[in-house]
Amino acid sequence: MFDSSPDQSTIVIEDICSNCKKDVSIQITPTSGGFGLLGGALFENAAGGYYARCAVCYGHNPKEG
Repeated sequence: MFDSSPDQSTIVIEDICSNCKKDVSIQITPTSGGFGLLGGALFENAAGGYYARCAVCYGHNPKEG
């Protein structure tokens, strides 16, 4: 994600939660160990794309993507 926008320190993803269908805004920042996400979680799907989960739904079941 940051490869296509190397000048950005934060990327914001606006999406719909795949579980509860509410709007979700996820802020992604690079860290020394990878990436930090604030506001939810992103999961990779089988086609190589991503889908979002809001922080509440992710908190209830973090292992289920």
